[in-house]
Amino acid sequence: MNQREFIDKKEKNTIQFHKRQGEKNQYLGEYKERIIALLYKDQLIEDDVYSEILEEMKSPQCYLLKLAREVGLEKLKPYIKEAEKIKLKYQLVDGLNYIGNVGLILVAKEALNERKENLAIRDMDQDFIDIGLGEVFSKARGKKICKKCYKKVEDEIPKYKDEFKKLNILDRLFGKQCAICEKGEEIK
Repeated sequence: MNQREFIDKKEKNTIQFHKRQGEKNQYLGEYKERIIALLYKDQLIEDDVYSEILEEMKSPQCYLLKLAREVGLEKLKPYIKEAEKIKLKYQLVDGLNYIGNVGLILVAKEALNERKENLAIRDMDQDFIDIGLGEVFSKARGKKICKKCYKKVEDEIPKYKDEFKKLNILDRLFGKQCAICEKGEEIK
């Protein structure tokens, strides 16, 4: 190997190292091939607890739960409680080197055999958006809604109907409004 080939090989290795470090900084300090699933910060902040993450936490390949501290403990608590309950190791991390919008990752001890193209769990709101109901329906889960809105959920996306409650006569007497209609959404 001559001197030029040696320098080229050294440069390639240096470039590869920096590329890998950049990747790690994007995924809270972990290599992409070890990540089982992830959530973005806005998913953690805006949405309820993702049952998909809770299920993946129980899988035998899951070794560590890493959470971005800047999301806020209030939104991270359900995941921490579940990790403690099943005795899964977890870490709250923060750092200036971390780039991107990743807020939670589930990590395997070793690189995974099957590599997923998209590691992020599908956003909860997306199901409602895809069928044309909009984000307002997703954000109203767990709240009371009118018969018209409930019927819309029942017809369009029945798998979520149990996540809504119907307004009753007492609610109406006390001035309670539909969580969807009060946002000004027009139901067709």
